[in-house]
Amino acid sequence: MYCLQRLVEIVFFIGFVGCSCANELFERIECFPERESKFSTYSKDACLARGCEYDEKTPTDMVQCYLKSNYGYIMQGDQQATAGGFQLRLTLNQAVSSMFPDPINNVILDVQYYTNDILRFRLYDANNSRYEVPIPLKSSSGRAPSPKYDFTYHSNSSRDNLFFFKITRQADQATLFDTSAGGLVLNNQFLQIVSRLQSRHVFGFGENNHDTLKHDVNDRRPWGIFARDQGTNENTRLNHYGAHPFYLVMEQLPNTDQVPSGNMHGVLLLNSNAMDYSFTPMPSVTIRTIGGILDFFVFLGPKPEQVIQQYTWLVGYSILPPYWSIGFHLSRWEYRSLAEMQKVIKRNRDAGVPLDVQHADIDYMDARKTFTIDSINYEGMKEYFLQLNNEGVRTIIILDPALFDDQVNYQPTIQGIQEDVFIKWSNGSGLMKGACWPGEVFFPDYFTNRTQQWWSRLIRDFRRDMVSFDGLWIDMNEPAVFDTNEDRPWNAGETGSNYTLKCPENSFDDPPYRTMAAFRYDAINKTVRLSQKTLCLSAQQGEIDSSTGKHKYIHYDVHNLYGWSQTKPTLDALRAASGKRGLVLPRSTFVGSGQWSGHWLGDNTAEWHEMKRSIIGMTEFNWFGIPFNGADICGYFNNATEEMCTRWMQVGAFYPFSRNHNNRDTIDQDPAAWSTASLNSMISVLRIRYTILPYYYTLFYKAHTQGSTVIRPLFHEFPSDKATLDIYLQFLVGPYVMIAPVTDAGARAVQIYIPSSPWYNFYNGSIIPVQNQSMSINAPLDTIPILLRGGAIVPTQGFANNTKLSRMQPFGLIIVPDLNGNAEGDLFYDDGESIDTITTKSYFLATFKWSSSKSQLTMMVDVNGYKEMSNMKLNSLTIYGLKPTQTTVHVAGKQYPTSLRPNTQIVEVNDMGLPMDPSRWIINVGSWCENRVVRWSLNGVTVADGNGRGVGLNQLNESWGLYEDDDQTVFIDDRGNQRIVKWKLGVMSGQIVAGGNGQGNRPDQLSQPSNVIVNKETDSIIICDQGNRRVM
Repeated sequence: MYCLQRLVEIVFFIGFVGCSCANELFERIECFPERESKFSTYSKDACLARGCEYDEKTPTDMVQCYLKSNYGYIMQGDQQATAGGFQLRLTLNQAVSSMFPDPINNVILDVQYYTNDILRFRLYDANNSRYEVPIPLKSSSGRAPSPKYDFTYHSNSSRDNLFFFKITRQADQATLFDTSAGGLVLNNQFLQIVSRLQSRHVFGFGENNHDTLKHDVNDRRPWGIFARDQGTNENTRLNHYGAHPFYLVMEQLPNTDQVPSGNMHGVLLLNSNAMDYSFTPMPSVTIRTIGGILDFFVFLGPKPEQVIQQYTWLVGYSILPPYWSIGFHLSRWEYRSLAEMQKVIKRNRDAGVPLDVQHADIDYMDARKTFTIDSINYEGMKEYFLQLNNEGVRTIIILDPALFDDQVNYQPTIQGIQEDVFIKWSNGSGLMKGACWPGEVFFPDYFTNRTQQWWSRLIRDFRRDMVSFDGLWIDMNEPAVFDTNEDRPWNAGETGSNYTLKCPENSFDDPPYRTMAAFRYDAINKTVRLSQKTLCLSAQQGEIDSSTGKHKYIHYDVHNLYGWSQTKPTLDALRAASGKRGLVLPRSTFVGSGQWSGHWLGDNTAEWHEMKRSIIGMTEFNWFGIPFNGADICGYFNNATEEMCTRWMQVGAFYPFSRNHNNRDTIDQDPAAWSTASLNSMISVLRIRYTILPYYYTLFYKAHTQGSTVIRPLFHEFPSDKATLDIYLQFLVGPYVMIAPVTDAGARAVQIYIPSSPWYNFYNGSIIPVQNQSMSINAPLDTIPILLRGGAIVPTQGFANNTKLSRMQPFGLIIVPDLNGNAEGDLFYDDGESIDTITTKSYFLATFKWSSSKSQLTMMVDVNGYKEMSNMKLNSLTIYGLKPTQTTVHVAGKQYPTSLRPNTQIVEVNDMGLPMDPSRWIINVGSWCENRVVRWSLNGVTVADGNGRGVGLNQLNESWGLYEDDDQTVFIDDRGNQRIVKWKLGVMSGQIVAGGNGQGNRPDQLSQPSNVIVNKETDSIIICDQGNRRVM
């Protein structure tokens, strides 16, 4: 029975009787959220004019002006069943004045049992249609049959029967959303909702420059969400390029001091208007937006990875990036000429720096006009890029959305005007024009089909006729406009134009509530409008609605979708032009952008704190469903120091998107620009990245097909460990590889927290001696600490200086047993560039399992559709946690020696040369410790002994070498028993064929036999009798 069929529960609350004054303060809902603006009208009179309470005795850093406790909505009538759930009708409590003009008096609460693990609820105007976010979502198949959540609602008789609701998880009764604190405000241009939080462990929301991964709920100050051309290089609480109103809560056990239960839930507000969010020590979260409707999705998890998988299932799984894109990228603004770019590429390749992708910034353009090439400084660009491609280096060029207003000579704009692709003023009378790199520009409206077709044709023709490229880097697509509402643009001296966009005064460009995304930037002498740095919010977009004769959207509603709307058409155009998978890197993103693109984290600064922020941003964008992301390594603005750039290259080598990029007028910071010592350190860490690229690529496959993260915080794998919730400078690549970078100047050691698991030093194989506590690990300037988690099998591939070459190298496996001696991993592999290998099953997918107790290493091939895999080899095993005397490896009678990597505890088997085709190989693993022989094909099967050490015919004692005959009979040199034993397939005991008469040098005795070969022609065996220094 659905919980909502319980009817309405009337709950009587007794105010704050027995509560402390401090608790009462925590319960207050802010009524003047913009009061921190330099130009705020905040005062007692202004507060009371909003119909709110004012407490003069409360300190100014607390909530003085707050909503009355009976502000909100009252339920009218009974619930009405719908196909997906039910609806309730609510009406505004008229006894209290509205905070802002134009309240929505009648509201529908629509509850939808979306899936068993996802609940959707929407609050919208019952009488008037309103804008809703037009992005595609995974459809619900109807009312979920077995929802794992309850939705209950209440009327509070002590507060004018105000309506509240609560969402709980059935399994543990954890509260996932709770509106009992009040604060529900629904006006035409101000919508607010407040939810109590289950714990203080809150994460997510973006895109902002957070300084910690976990939010501080004691800090009540708001954060803005509004796409803005705003670098990460300034103070905190700024809003940046994208909009992701998605947050996570790690839940706590009841009646504990914030001890995590191990469960997590997520909440998405699907709203694209400007908004802000804030917290209270209650703890609670308040979300305010200035348009649309309140459309929420609650994701039950309960495990952290499950929450992200549920979220990305809904909004779209992320792209599978081309294999070359997970190599190392090099870029800068500006290479003043093609010759300068060639010089930088050459010095890095000559120095041995692996390089897969070279980027071209706006310097390649003619006067910074999109779809042009500087014919003087970049003469020969087309031929050079083709040469790089042939040598295994791919190219990505930058494209800006703004097109230069030259209606005489510039064909992209001429054609665009003819085809009606540009954004218009609100009255539809003309094109809205702003200022950007080339000067005066128009902005394409990607919400129309004709614009998408025009854009696709421009990309196709440019690639065919002007320069070949493999990816597109989309900058300035917030959209960014220089100095809107100012007297002249900052680059007027370069362009010769003083023109700037001036926005009219109206309710869209000057809404009643400006949000944190505007008032955070107020200058000393004037207020900032929300349109600063972008288009006027009253602009029209989209197709003409035949019923109204007006454009479907206004920029006020879809501003945050501009980058999103450009991304898919760009990817479609790139794929159509190249016939390959390609890569699109937009700066501005929204919910669901990851299904078409990656993202770089924008314009940062060459400072240590920015390196730290990059780890936070990288983690958050994995939550947002865009795992292919990374920051500009070594910083974009200002000059990097050698030490900082060395450390940043070390952490950046593990970004999913690994690119060194910087600004004009700064020193060179590519790896080869530094000293030999720093260069060698950078090459060394890039070699590690390239070696484990198959592991990264497999993680991207899982993100693409399951919605998993590639980079994740420690608490994703150790969700019950409270200490992990505050850790963000350590991170995990997948579940198994921990990176602990140095992020402070002068540091030569790192304090690392070690969660509960065996962990091994990546470099020397030593086991980390502590668990559930921190320890210091040495980190000289040439080393970044890397730990491997017990239980891992990490696929590797031989190093080469680009992925075209590394993909020709043999594979290896890093095996790291857990406490039980087990390990597992998998490998996904395809051609790395075809558009849809998943649907066509043109890929290879295998699962590996290791069992020390069974001496088994098994491989299960799930899909074997990549034909080239039959030409690939498995060449090496790298095993942690074993002694070299414990294991010998044999293949079809051939023995491979194990060795100890010098100065380490790492066991290696090399030069195996086995085809990656399970039908063509059989591996036997002989273990002295377990005294048995195991056949490894598709499954490990014991073919001899397994009955422990002994002298019986069904036992072995330190088996060493072996030979397998055509009929799968094995001949084993049972070294400890000084004999050769023949063991037929399926027989439970062996037969002595040589020795067995004690250790000695008589003809019928052996001394430490070490190998055996069967000569079929003479029907005899040949034995290496090592102790007697003879062959028999």
